[in-house]
Amino acid sequence: MAPYVVIAPAKVNLFLEVLGRRDDGFHALETVFQTLALHDTVTVDHAPGDGITLHCDDPSLPVDAGNLAWRAAAAWQRLAGLPGRLAITLTKRIPVGAGLGGGSSDAAAVLRGLQRLAPKPLTDAVLAGLASELGSDVPFFLLGGCAHATGRGEVLTALADLPPLPVTVVQPAVGCPTPAVFAALSDVERGPRPARGAAWWSDRRDPAAWLHNRLTAAALRVQPAIAEALAWLAAQHVPLVMTGSGSACLALGHLPDAPPPLRTWRTTLRPRTRLDAAD
Repeated sequence: MAPYVVIAPAKVNLFLEVLGRRDDGFHALETVFQTLALHDTVTVDHAPGDGITLHCDDPSLPVDAGNLAWRAAAAWQRLAGLPGRLAITLTKRIPVGAGLGGGSSDAAAVLRGLQRLAPKPLTDAVLAGLASELGSDVPFFLLGGCAHATGRGEVLTALADLPPLPVTVVQPAVGCPTPAVFAALSDVERGPRPARGAAWWSDRRDPAAWLHNRLTAAALRVQPAIAEALAWLAAQHVPLVMTGSGSACLALGHLPDAPPPLRTWRTTLRPRTRLDAAD
């Protein structure tokens, strides 16, 4: 059986609102996800033997159960009942700790690849449940494109694809831990507040009007270096937003490289119809 190569795209949150704290202690969110052409590459292979092997070209990342891609493979194999050895190779391009969903996208890519390799793939319902158990963003990466999400980000409604607009991602030289950002929210920032609902975005197709992130102020308190990225982008006079819980920030349009220590990626929005297409 030949190895299967899967694209694992980065994502941005074009809109992210905190609706309030839930009874389980997590925060209810409303967000609009969008995949990018910037991506990792995941190769999955099934061979005789036992266990799971994970190879990654980023030595800072774990290659065992500490990696979400490894856990995705283990969980899928348990549910699918497929004996043998699963070999996963990650080629990383998405920056780590940036709020671009690289770990979740890698896990979803493993699931998509294993589904293609399996003689009897999991049903869509079982696969969706597994993705939700792995992490709040993983279900989105099974869908890709543009999507409205509520809950913790796992209740998804597909939105019509946006065109492959040019965008620039700028990241300070530091990551930003998601739990610390949510812990830093003020009472006012936590809400509660009502959701807009998926129809709001279906009726308004200009992404420049969508850009909003309720976590920005809290992220700046946790990681002040984000202010440098936001200030540089603001000086370019383009629509901009911090993505996820930071530290990466997004601007519409292709911009020149930001000054060091900021890092810059010029990319495009990746439509759902090109989720698995090789560049």
